[in-house]
Amino acid sequence: MTLPFKAVAVDMDGTFLDDRKQYNHEQFDKILTEFEKQGVHFIVASGRPYARLKQDFSEFADRMDFVTLNGSRLIIEGKDAGGYPLNRQDVLDLIHEVHDKYGKMATMVFEEGIAYLNTEIPKEERDFLAYFAGKSDVVDAWCDLPEGDIYQITFNMDSSKAKEIEDAFNKTHVNQISAFASANTAIDVNVKGISKGTGLKRLLEKLGMTGKDLIAFGDGGNDIDMLDFAEYSYAMANGMQEVKDHAKYVAPANTENGVFKVLQEYLDKD
Repeated sequence: MTLPFKAVAVDMDGTFLDDRKQYNHEQFDKILTEFEKQGVHFIVASGRPYARLKQDFSEFADRMDFVTLNGSRLIIEGKDAGGYPLNRQDVLDLIHEVHDKYGKMATMVFEEGIAYLNTEIPKEERDFLAYFAGKSDVVDAWCDLPEGDIYQITFNMDSSKAKEIEDAFNKTHVNQISAFASANTAIDVNVKGISKGTGLKRLLEKLGMTGKDLIAFGDGGNDIDMLDFAEYSYAMANGMQEVKDHAKYVAPANTENGVFKVLQEYLDKD
C-alpha cells in the first residue's frame, strides 16, 4: 500500500512545535527520510519568514520546501519560487490607522531576509517578536523603512480584531489586504487573496501536484485556507474551534507530538 498523499504541509507554532518551540530532530530525520524514499515533499507553511525557518530547520532546510509569511514568499529547494508583496504606502497607512485606533503595540514589518520593529516599543516586547523574525532591526519611524518589498505586517494585539482591521482598511483603500488571527495575541496582514492555501496551491502546481495530493496540519486562523485546500486536513487538538470546524480530522495536541504521531501512523500502514 502506498501513501495516499504526495506532499505534507505543517504549520509551526502550536502545530509542529511543542510549547517550548522545539521538535524532536531525530524523529523528524527518520520521518523525512522515509518520505524522501517515497517521493513525498515536506513543506513548512508558516507565518514565519524564511530567515527564521532556515534556523529552525538548519539540519534539514535543503531537503524541504517552504510557504513562508502566510503564502507571501515561496521557496523550493532553497530558491525563490514566488513573492507577493504589499504596497509600501498601504503598509504605512495601515500601521498608522491601527495604532491610532487601538493604541501603540509591538509591530513588525517583514522585508526579504529581515524584519523591522519600531524603537518606541519596550525592548521586552520587541525581543518577543524578534524571535519570530530570524533577523531583525529597529527603525525610529516607519517612514524610515529601507526601500524593499514588504511581504507581511504582524501586530502584537488581540487577534479577535483581525476581521475588523481588514474590513476597515478595505473600505477606504484601492489595494486590499487580508488579516489573519495567527495566534491569540498576533494578527498577520498580507496582500488580499494571499494565504497559506493559495501559497500551497501555487507551490504544488510548480511540483505537478494539487490539493488532492496534500495532507496538512494547523491550529490557527491563518491555517484555515490551507486546511480547506488539503485533501487530508488535520486540526490540532489544541487548536481554535473554528479551525477544527474546517478540518476533516483532529490530531493529538502539539504537546503530545501530534503531527509526528499521525504521520507515523500513515507510514506504519504503508
